[in-house]
Amino acid sequence: MEDKRLNGDHDLLKMMGSIEVPESLEAFRSGLQERHGNAIRKRRGFSVQSLPFSCEPIPWYDLGYRPVDSITGPTRTLAYASGAYFVQDAGSLLALALCGADKQTKNPLLVCDLCAAPGAKSSALLEHVHQSGGFLLANEVIGSRVAALGSNLSRTGSNRFAITSLDPEHLVEKIGAVFDLVLVDAPCSGQAMLSRGKQTSSSFSQQQVEHSASRQNRILDAASRLTKPGGKLVYSTCTFAEAENEDQVRRLMEQGIAEALPQKQLEEYQTDSGCYRLWPHQHRCAGAFGSIVQITHDEKERSMRKKPARQRYPKISVDDWYSCDFAGDRLHATKASLFAWPEDAPEWTEMIAVHGPEIAYRTGQTWKPAHAGAIRELTGRISSQTCEIDAEKANLYMQGQTLSVDINGWATVIYDGRPLGWIKASQGIGKNHLPSHARFNGDLVP
Repeated sequence: MEDKRLNGDHDLLKMMGSIEVPESLEAFRSGLQERHGNAIRKRRGFSVQSLPFSCEPIPWYDLGYRPVDSITGPTRTLAYASGAYFVQDAGSLLALALCGADKQTKNPLLVCDLCAAPGAKSSALLEHVHQSGGFLLANEVIGSRVAALGSNLSRTGSNRFAITSLDPEHLVEKIGAVFDLVLVDAPCSGQAMLSRGKQTSSSFSQQQVEHSASRQNRILDAASRLTKPGGKLVYSTCTFAEAENEDQVRRLMEQGIAEALPQKQLEEYQTDSGCYRLWPHQHRCAGAFGSIVQITHDEKERSMRKKPARQRYPKISVDDWYSCDFAGDRLHATKASLFAWPEDAPEWTEMIAVHGPEIAYRTGQTWKPAHAGAIRELTGRISSQTCEIDAEKANLYMQGQTLSVDINGWATVIYDGRPLGWIKASQGIGKNHLPSHARFNGDLVP
């Protein structure tokens, strides 16, 4: 990490500002270079004791675990392939802890993840709001990242989400202050990604830090205006510069639009009022910053003129695929997809969404059942036919191979109680319809 952009301890201390590095700068420098293994964020109801390796709990997040003495990587199991858990850096769970995503809630929350792709945090928030009948808006400005975000949200089995691809200021203009909780996992200089080879020492330069801080100012201003008065705003980064972290939160409070919300359960990680840090040399992760404030402005919800629903494409029959007719859902067709939102989704959903809970997609002139429809499980199993398989066949299926089956027609493949995807069977052969992005090379461990 030694180069002209980071000349010794002086530059590092300047970047840290008033934040004191625990232990020593030497230990911090060493921790920045160390690659830490990923953590597991489990789904509710899944027991990590069933995994082929042992795990230990992560202290700052109740649903987080760290694999111990793992010969098999956490992404090489059938449990992972079936969506029983997600894999991410342990540091990224700090933001989710501030959101309370590992806690039970009875109140239906309207939540926005403003910088959502690739979707690790968004999927946790979706699981959290689903249990109470809430709704998640996942926003991703970069259009090329929307598909991956949709795939990760679909893995939860929920239909209580919509994806937008709007500049945060444009989103404010359209809907205003409507959210109970807004998460901003902001674009940043990414210093914590150095050990993963996703960043260089240029991320420590003053120019890069100032550039990132300027962009964060604009995003946070919009995020505060999307949050209801009295709502919560969680801000997180994967960098260590004070200008990108604590300074951003202080600015909101100095403007009189936010108040810190201290979290007693996280106080050992606190660096400032409402601000928390994880350090790579202390907490066995890449490092992370997170904060939580309560919004005190009087921004109003925007009134959107309702547009009459226009079905521009022929009505799509789903009877061959699904046991329900989605009569209780709000169906919305685009040129290539059919989405099915719950009836109580926000009224603005169809007007601004670019993606959502897909139940069908079109190739050429032919409509087919969507993968997301097969793995939707939190609303109850909706496919009209299922096919239970063992671990051996599950491996064949996840590799994209055909299966020998005793059914005909479309069916959802089920392994260990969880749906994997579609097959279309005829004369004892089930043709695999698992999307290429969901397939695995080689065998997965049961």
